[in-house]
Amino acid sequence: MSGRFLHPDRRFAGLPIHLTVSAEQAQRALERGDAARALREIERALHEAPGHPELLRLEALALLQLGRHAHALEVLHEAVERAPDDALITCQFGAALAQNGDMAGAEEAFRRAIAQDPALVDAWYNLAHALDRRGDAHGANQAYERVLALRPGHAAARVQRAEMLKMLGRLDEAEAELRAVLAAEPGSVSAWVGLSNLKTFRPDDAELERLLALQAGGAVPEHRRVDFDFACAALLEARGRYAEAYPLFVRANAGKRRSVRWNAAAVSRLVDEIIERFARLPPAPADARGSDVIFLVGMPRSGSTLVEQILASHPLVQGGGERNEIVQVLQAESQRRGQPFPSWVEDATDEDWRRLGEDYLARGRVWRDSRRRFTDKTLANWQALAAIRRMLPGARVIHCRRDPLETLWSCYKHHFSEAQSFSYDLDELVAFWRDCERAMAAWSRLLPGWIHPFVHEELLREPEASVRSLVGALGLPFDPACLAFHETARVVQTSSASQVRQPLRRDLAVASHYGALLDPLRRRMAASTAGAEP
Repeated sequence: MSGRFLHPDRRFAGLPIHLTVSAEQAQRALERGDAARALREIERALHEAPGHPELLRLEALALLQLGRHAHALEVLHEAVERAPDDALITCQFGAALAQNGDMAGAEEAFRRAIAQDPALVDAWYNLAHALDRRGDAHGANQAYERVLALRPGHAAARVQRAEMLKMLGRLDEAEAELRAVLAAEPGSVSAWVGLSNLKTFRPDDAELERLLALQAGGAVPEHRRVDFDFACAALLEARGRYAEAYPLFVRANAGKRRSVRWNAAAVSRLVDEIIERFARLPPAPADARGSDVIFLVGMPRSGSTLVEQILASHPLVQGGGERNEIVQVLQAESQRRGQPFPSWVEDATDEDWRRLGEDYLARGRVWRDSRRRFTDKTLANWQALAAIRRMLPGARVIHCRRDPLETLWSCYKHHFSEAQSFSYDLDELVAFWRDCERAMAAWSRLLPGWIHPFVHEELLREPEASVRSLVGALGLPFDPACLAFHETARVVQTSSASQVRQPLRRDLAVASHYGALLDPLRRRMAASTAGAEP
């Protein structure tokens, strides 16, 4: 969310000169990032002019910079009450609501600010961001368009609009937006990252040399170095320069790993406990509850977005994307019981599991449409499949599988936008893959016939047979639209959004091109498999 500073002539109306000077000094301190100095100046001014709306606004901005979000929200609430028609204050009140987690209230405030001042760029930009966060790519794109109509040089809006266009499948327009940013700012890290994330972009020789010169120079800000290294490595790979890409991927992952927390041993112990506790339970009662849900599980980069696109092309299926409702339901129950999952599962009754299943279904009703079935592509739900079986015994499960080396290498060279913290170290990545494999093997033994494996390479070899098997396993009639999945217009929010807009391609496997460079990964995979259960 963004904010801006205005010249004080209008904003400081009614203040004596000496307080205007103090406020100007506070404003300059905020622009330098010196929030503590700004707050001291504003508090002195407010002592003489309590309740002045602009002073309250600046006080709130200082509090936000200091991380005191709740206090800032209180101050902005008072400012809004004193100046209800001030669009800038209304807009920044919305930004504070967003930072405090009230996205619905924030969106309403941004719309009110736009009604007060339709030319307020920040209100349109913040509205676009809010719509993006709640998954409305169409609405966000329109709001970013409005930002650019008002301020064509707004590079951040252009980069974000490109991301919305990618989700909407308008890839040529997305590339054009990013190229426009680079034309004005050749060293824009955000634009280069956006182009690399398009997956369809192939830099020409001149572009690649410009990129490498930027990478070798000192112009990339340190806080963007990891982003840029991932992007540069991906674009080198796109041009077939694998020997140059590999060390950059290694450096990018090392840099990312330093900024995340992950305990692979603790995760493995948790998976052990989940399997052991559910293995002691009697079979779940048969029930049709959840028969409208299709869970897609497995490792990231396993072709799951393509599977969902195929299913969402069926007239009876809605693609739900990556959702967190299962985790939310289990966390809420853990809080209610005062015990972490899975400590309480042996104490849960059939009625408890029914209640949790109904809770999950109720959470989904707010975004579902009228189609009979919907997908939940939260891949890490493999950890909770035994719980899902008890909550929603009528649900179907698709285990998305791809060649393990391709899958793990694809994970390692991908900079995830959300927490996939296991992916940035080869040992931790392999451990997580092994945990997934042994858990899925355990669920297949405990819940025979419930989980349908869908293998990416089989889809490439025999598309129609593979798709017919998939929809048949879900109890759906075959529909030819599933084979023309790339023609289906829908919002796709994952990094594979561009790839699923194209017909099936058999040339996307790249691990073999790296040859011996991937031997460290191969050795770790072999060692982890040697003692694994069959």
